[in-house]
Amino acid sequence: MNWFIPREHGAWAMLIVPYLLGILFSTTNWTHLFFFIGILSFYFATGPILAYIRQPRLGKSVLPAIGLYTIIGSLFFIPIIIQLPFLMVLFLFISPFFAVNLWFAKQKKERLFINDVIAIFGFSFLVLIAFYIGNREIPIQAYMLMLVNLCFFIGSVFHIKTFIRERGNQHFHKLSNIYHSSLIIIPLLFGLPFIALALAVSSLKTWIMPRNKKIKPMTLGLIEMGNSVAFIVLLVVFLT
Repeated sequence: MNWFIPREHGAWAMLIVPYLLGILFSTTNWTHLFFFIGILSFYFATGPILAYIRQPRLGKSVLPAIGLYTIIGSLFFIPIIIQLPFLMVLFLFISPFFAVNLWFAKQKKERLFINDVIAIFGFSFLVLIAFYIGNREIPIQAYMLMLVNLCFFIGSVFHIKTFIRERGNQHFHKLSNIYHSSLIIIPLLFGLPFIALALAVSSLKTWIMPRNKKIKPMTLGLIEMGNSVAFIVLLVVFLT
């Protein structure tokens, strides 16, 4: 049986980081773990689904993996939804984003910048979900962290694409520089120096790394993992 495990390293970070932020800044409980297992299983189910969209010739070979991941996800997910039905409202907001991602996959345009941004919007709702699971409410702080998470990962997309898909595109590099500058300047203008500091690591990394040098995707991925860890640690240190 082919497990069709998703290999998009960026998507793994987009899934884990916002949910972890919601856990760390809310009241942690066992429901967080059970929900994560459920949502992770459903994420795994996207692997065979996307594989089929890309290669329809796979046919029924994707069904065992889809069935297994969906069953496991449902076992953990449904009891929590019964206990916390408001989560379904949040999922109604999330579903259009991933529907658009599937459409881009069907069109073989998954690598487009806008597709990545849409996925980041969808994953960022996990901050709100984790907060609601922990506190049974969604405070203003949760929306702020959701926005910060969104800005952080859009910066990551800019950074990665300047070294791969948009390598040598000076216009795109200029937009990346403007965006990363705004990650520091705008929080400072709003009197949020600690947010600016948490995002500054991402900006400095972008400015320091030589863009005229070819860097392996694996190396870029490892750097982004370190960047994500630094982002979380700085937020926790300065905002808790």
